[in-house]
Amino acid sequence: MLANAHLLPFEHAAAIAAKVGVSPMTVGRFLRSIGYGGFGQLKNELRGAAASPGLLVSDRLDRIRGNVRDGVALHDNLQLEVNALIAVYEHVGTPLWDRTIQRLVASDQVFVAGFQTLAGLASDFAARLQYLRPGVGVLDGRDGTFAELLAGTAKKPCLVLFEMRRYTKFSQLLAQQCRAQGIPVVMICDTHCHWALDCTDSVFTVNTESNLFWDAQAPFLSLTNLMLDHVVRKLKNQATVRLKALGALQDRFGAFGN
Repeated sequence: MLANAHLLPFEHAAAIAAKVGVSPMTVGRFLRSIGYGGFGQLKNELRGAAASPGLLVSDRLDRIRGNVRDGVALHDNLQLEVNALIAVYEHVGTPLWDRTIQRLVASDQVFVAGFQTLAGLASDFAARLQYLRPGVGVLDGRDGTFAELLAGTAKKPCLVLFEMRRYTKFSQLLAQQCRAQGIPVVMICDTHCHWALDCTDSVFTVNTESNLFWDAQAPFLSLTNLMLDHVVRKLKNQATVRLKALGALQDRFGAFGN
């Protein structure tokens, strides 16, 4: 219910019970246990809150503005992250964007790489892309050759490379070798990656500036999530068929609980 609070004013107790897998009486008992007379009372409260969203947002922002811990103003950092998110959305619909989505769809193999602290982001993007299309792999460089990409059999491979400071030797060398072999590279990097445009004309820069201890990683996830959404739209029925097939395999092997 917390995760779907914006939908609750339009629901009824029986529908929520069916979605969660409990009885309507259980929903009613839960609401009474947290102080509501019933689902109707909760809906009325939420409708009243929705009628004045500006006040709610203002109040929440005021609380953030006043939250200063160890000299760090959270509101200043929030503004940095909001600006970075807006810049990510501005990539959508550009010639670079359209070219990249087509490449992610049409390449017979897509390799994804990110080293050190970016290995997790690269792995996540590859795993989610693999749900949508076959021929997706992660390059970790353990073999010291990147042979899957550089000495493989794919006719139209491409590489998606994540990078941010400090830059690893692997990233630049790998991008340079791909350029030498004519393998398309999509770089997703921060604004300080000075060598990216020397290796490829497909560079997505995200702003990772932060007042916190670590640079912001959220812009990377926002960008890749948008990419995956557009890949689905481009693949259409192909993605639907693959998702159903993988879902059946997950059920067969019990990968996820009920």
